[in-house]
Amino acid sequence: MPKKKVAVALSDWLLVELDDAAAEADLSRSALVEEAVAEYVTRHRSHAEERAYRERAVAALQDAKAFAAECAADPACADEPSTLEKLRALRADGRGIGK
Repeated sequence: MPKKKVAVALSDWLLVELDDAAAEADLSRSALVEEAVAEYVTRHRSHAEERAYRERAVAALQDAKAFAAECAADPACADEPSTLEKLRALRADGRGIGK
């Protein structure tokens, strides 16, 4: 994949740190910056995916608690096939961790 040039302004102390880290890793400045950016992007994407998963998990738990409360109020509801249909409808709307 062809590479594009990017101009980055760094403070003096950060440039010294970059040069030291690059020398220690036996890399060029560009290679070290590229590696650091790739790591940041991957970590940021991973955190976003984890947050989205947690939000879906919380929604699924809230749905389960609502169904539990409904069934506690009327134990016969556990035998109703409509309960599964309600869960499927919620998942179709993007709720729960099944997505």
